[in-house]
Amino acid sequence: MPELPSVEVYKQYFDSCSLNQIIKSVNFESKEILTEKPARFRKVLDGCWFTSSGRYGKYLFAHLDNGYSLIMHFGMTGFLEYDSIPLRNPYSRFSIHFQNKHVLAFIDPRKFGKIGLTRSIDDFITKKKLGPDALDISYQSFKEIFKKRRGMLKPLLLNQNFIAGIGNLYADEILYQSRLHPLIPADELKPSQIKKLFSSTKKVLKKAIDYMDKPENLPDSYLLPHRYIGGECPCGGKINIIKVGGRTTYFCPECQKSL
Repeated sequence: MPELPSVEVYKQYFDSCSLNQIIKSVNFESKEILTEKPARFRKVLDGCWFTSSGRYGKYLFAHLDNGYSLIMHFGMTGFLEYDSIPLRNPYSRFSIHFQNKHVLAFIDPRKFGKIGLTRSIDDFITKKKLGPDALDISYQSFKEIFKKRRGMLKPLLLNQNFIAGIGNLYADEILYQSRLHPLIPADELKPSQIKKLFSSTKKVLKKAIDYMDKPENLPDSYLLPHRYIGGECPCGGKINIIKVGGRTTYFCPECQKSL
């Protein structure tokens, strides 16, 4: 599933190819991913252009000159593709055709993504009950999340109502860099461990963006290049695989000991 680093990379891609181009038409190859009727999208988008973009958690917002924003959530397999017309990707679910004879397509093989519209990003975030963005959250807010809850550490990191943007892949890396076992109860963390978890969250997500969200290319001291069945931790130990909150979890029992 595209997580915060993926969406930030998509944002950079979107900005490089789709800003300040007049929209000629909009196509709907899979209407089930839309949160509103197609006619509404045509009314808002046709003849307008994107002025800028923003990201919050796993959501990408493409801001239009008329005050609306196109909302994109990429589900499990979504991404953007900009190409000349005709579009050749069979997994396009929603496409924006520009007057320059190019098209921006929302590609999503499994069709779990969503496309919507809003006039207020703040209202959308409130309606979705999203927590602070993982790259913007303050240490004080972060600390309050973990010191008051008895749940296991990893599910709390994944809960978008507490922190927006972290998914299964980077949660494993954040916990590895923090040297914390994924099953540790959050309210048993020491202040120093919370501080380490906070700094690791920022470090891992920024590093992933720097590496264009290609986990296999991260430094060898990271878990993700070794995150596969039979993989070895950088310390030389064997990586274990368990289920935590229903999610497949990779960790090193030598580096990430339980309390």
